[in-house]
Amino acid sequence: MAVREGEDRRVGGGPEKLLTLEDAARRLGLPADDVEAFVRSGKLTAFRLGGHLLRLRQSEVELLRRRPNVVKPTPQDSSGRWDRIVDFFYFNDFYLVALLVALTLLAVIVSL
Repeated sequence: MAVREGEDRRVGGGPEKLLTLEDAARRLGLPADDVEAFVRSGKLTAFRLGGHLLRLRQSEVELLRRRPNVVKPTPQDSSGRWDRIVDFFYFNDFYLVALLVALTLLAVIVSL
């Protein structure tokens, strides 16, 4: 992870504005998880304050935002009803099968 602790954050003689992870995500039009992935991949430099809080340089976020083909805004939920139904079954198939097996076993036990 490209996170530096205790490094001098001043650029050009003055303090540079540091952004929170959420602020950077909002400026880039991406989820915070994607911004963290940029930090892990080294495309963005981040600083840990107090060991927990992640801060990013505003200038680096703006440079990344201006670069073509690097940051693409996440599309709004354009999936239709059918796509959501398919996703539901895809992500919950184990639970649905387990429920069917449990109901079948319960029906067999009750019929005895």
